[in-house]
Amino acid sequence: MRDRIQKVLAGRGVGSRRQVEAWIASGRITVNGKLASPGQPVGAQDDVRLDGRKLRLGDLASGEHCGLLYHRPPREEVRGTADGYRRSSLERLPKAAGRRWIPISPLAANDGGLEMFVTDGRLAAALMRRGHEIPCEYSVRIRGDLDESRIAGILAGAAAGPETEGRLKFIEPAGGEGSNRWFHVSCIGLRPRDLKKILERSGLEVNRVIRIRVGPIAMDRALARGRSRAMTDAELNALRKLCAGSGPR
Repeated sequence: MRDRIQKVLAGRGVGSRRQVEAWIASGRITVNGKLASPGQPVGAQDDVRLDGRKLRLGDLASGEHCGLLYHRPPREEVRGTADGYRRSSLERLPKAAGRRWIPISPLAANDGGLEMFVTDGRLAAALMRRGHEIPCEYSVRIRGDLDESRIAGILAGAAAGPETEGRLKFIEPAGGEGSNRWFHVSCIGLRPRDLKKILERSGLEVNRVIRIRVGPIAMDRALARGRSRAMTDAELNALRKLCAGSGPR
């Protein structure tokens, strides 16, 4: 089956469509020995090369694509750093066998926790389109008194607050000692900074927010900061099912 070169290469995880267009414009891509043109149809039988390196265009079975779970430390950039001295998350990941890792709804630079990367461009695009609908769970460290009645008030207040595009689902105690306690917070469409605003409006001090779950994918307790592990086939299939509209809500 033949399709536009930008779409084919993006779907194979070689690069984003914009990257492919830039490579074509700079003469870095050839098709069957000739310079590629934007929108040119290509298929599995064509010899497509980037900087002289032949690219795999055969129809990929879903199992050939792969994914990674990564525990990102706070203040580590996903794609690169302005000073050029610190390693980014992408630089810490293992090689993707001739493809590229695509981050799914990456956290802001100052936040940390679970990051997901896949090589399947179509899956990545579908997940990012549905990002505001996918439930997430955070581990939040709070300084202050937070009992059941106060939690109920926060949930009710959040429903009427300015962060109306998202919503809190639950807040549950998760341990801790002294004045600092951990809570698991589940929400849809809220970022860490939104959670901080909601909790701080109630007079609480939030000093840590760590993402621990995205949709059906949870971060292992044993996954240390700066470390990654491969997604299982079951986890990849769960993400595909989520994109099909039958995942957890």
